[in-house]
Amino acid sequence: MQINVAQLLKEPVGAKRNYDIDELAGENGQNRLKGRVELIRTSRGILAAGKFTTDIKGSCSRCLGEANKQISFIMEEEFLPVIDITSGIHLHPPPEEFTIADNHILDLREAIRQYIIMAIPTRLLCRPDCPGICPVCGQGLASGNCGHVSQPCDDRWNKLVQSEKENKI
Repeated sequence: MQINVAQLLKEPVGAKRNYDIDELAGENGQNRLKGRVELIRTSRGILAAGKFTTDIKGSCSRCLGEANKQISFIMEEEFLPVIDITSGIHLHPPPEEFTIADNHILDLREAIRQYIIMAIPTRLLCRPDCPGICPVCGQGLASGNCGHVSQPCDDRWNKLVQSEKENKI
């Protein structure tokens, strides 16, 4: 996900280039990142805008089993050069900005990593109707009922539970 943008930096504002991305990403390169990025010359640097999809793996929030999910996200970030392409003068972009290396290579990896983190759901599930685990023994309820009766752990819920039992009659 490194792109040489030296020629694009020499072009006028509004010049564009499109690139298809299909690379291995993530820990140990086990996930495939696919998408298309458009690089647009701006007055300060290069705007990278694209739409990407990738698969993420993690633990299910309910049963703690393995969960896989495909996520999509749209990225839009401006990258600023650290060296002026025409004069060779060293520029000093703010430290919080994404930069183009002094060899005019635009590296999308860090920006994409941050966008993937923001796109990960707060509750990753192995399936939408995952029943979770038994609060008594910890057995996964997807594999069958363990026989334990789910009871509230806090005595303050007893009146509500009793009221529910009385109304079911």
